[in-house]
Amino acid sequence: MPQVTFSKDKRQFHVELNQRVNEYFKTKQLSQRGNSKLFFKAFFMLGSLFALWAVLVFMQPLALWVNVLLLMVFGTFMAFIGFNVMHDSCHGAFSNNSVVNDIFGYSMNLLGAECRFWKVKHNVLHHTFTNVDGVDDDIFKPPFLRMSPNQPYRKIQKYQAWYMIFLYSISVLFWVYWMDFAKYFTNKVHTTDLPKKKLADHVSFWGTKLFHIGFYIIIPGMVLGFKMAFIGYFIAMLSLGIVISIVFQLAHVVEGAAYADAQATGVVDIDEDWAIYQMQSTFDFCPDNAFLTWSLGGLNYQVEHHLFPKVSHVHYPAIRKIVIEVAQKYGVQHNEFKSFWSAVKSHFGMMHHLGGVQYAQASA
Repeated sequence: MPQVTFSKDKRQFHVELNQRVNEYFKTKQLSQRGNSKLFFKAFFMLGSLFALWAVLVFMQPLALWVNVLLLMVFGTFMAFIGFNVMHDSCHGAFSNNSVVNDIFGYSMNLLGAECRFWKVKHNVLHHTFTNVDGVDDDIFKPPFLRMSPNQPYRKIQKYQAWYMIFLYSISVLFWVYWMDFAKYFTNKVHTTDLPKKKLADHVSFWGTKLFHIGFYIIIPGMVLGFKMAFIGYFIAMLSLGIVISIVFQLAHVVEGAAYADAQATGVVDIDEDWAIYQMQSTFDFCPDNAFLTWSLGGLNYQVEHHLFPKVSHVHYPAIRKIVIEVAQKYGVQHNEFKSFWSAVKSHFGMMHHLGGVQYAQASA
């Protein structure tokens, strides 16, 4: 794994921010983890997913357009479970009880991916080394996607802003049937070694894959026929892939986000405190939209999430006010897009620029 260091001379911003946020929770007498509203939302979303599955498999509405619409909604609810339940749980932010976090963290396995691998990929590599090439696996998608100005340029990437939605749509299928297996057999996430696997890890991995195929393909196939089951499965998974990919990319692969490079030498010294670098490499989007905040599990508050990953997303709107106040005091910019569509536009614009020959040569 490359060696990445951050400046230790600019820590006062981070120190005061931590003090202010801790003081907020102490004064309000609140837990930093989830609350009853989050638990209700978790059970509502999980219940909705199983209800939709039962309707699609055993009731089968006759109208084709109704089936397609329900399958798209089904895929979207899979994403919502990832955003709201899995994400908080795998960060240890869902509950004060670690066992509860572990149980709900397996909601990722319900979707077909191995949560143990994701914790290393996301919690360690992405959160600690955001947008650092050579470490952050989230921006490493060669050869078809160039998601950083530090990455080698390939001619096909000139058109990436046009074909990336297709790649986003199949990303979860690729994750479930390829990337997880690559991690399992190489025991690596990108450039980082995974902990040595125990018996429970093997059982979890293979059990997850068997359950996924059985629940989403075999049982529907036995009821509806395998042609219909495969078509429905792909519609749901493509919807899931698009929703997850777009939401996560709006935080970091946008115009104005900071990047660092540890690819060439394996060493990079970032001349900023870790917290300030997180502010520079991360964007909020549409923070005043209550529905997006509820459905996306607070992932439109990515700045706050990156600064306080072990705090549940239910607290992000309140924390955001503190982050902005402290950032203004220290002259640190708080990045955000006022609307969802402005964030989407910036992501498409960034991918277009990264695919441009002129931009690639300038950043080489």
